[in-house]
Amino acid sequence: MYSRILVPVDMENSDQLTKALDLAAQTAKASDATVVYIDVVDAVPTMSAHTDGEKMTERLDAFAAAQAKAHGIKTSDHIVLRGDLHPNLGKDIVKAAKDGGCDLIVMASHVPGFVDHFLTSHAGYVASHAPMSVYVVR
Repeated sequence: MYSRILVPVDMENSDQLTKALDLAAQTAKASDATVVYIDVVDAVPTMSAHTDGEKMTERLDAFAAAQAKAHGIKTSDHIVLRGDLHPNLGKDIVKAAKDGGCDLIVMASHVPGFVDHFLTSHAGYVASHAPMSVYVVR
């Protein structure tokens, strides 16, 4: 049914993504699909010869490999470097899904709070603007 499933992950909070990761893995297994993990990071210059983007890539590579082994699925991963500091990561997620040829996005959400009544959530933006199916897991 699906061939490429995009799963946005925040490597700083990956322990809170269990439900979304499990759903993506189950769906991938059922469809023989590849799960594409992305992490959106700010592209800020550093004094180090080893850039933050390279460090995040290594970390995401290890995460994807661990998910592949744990669930018996095909995985790939990609770091999305944000050049501008716009507050809506949803745009980056939708663009990554389009660019990666993904036909499903599975992403975690949080329980809405007071602020969410005034500002859109990333998951809400993705669900409203993505041209492919979106599962938002709470």
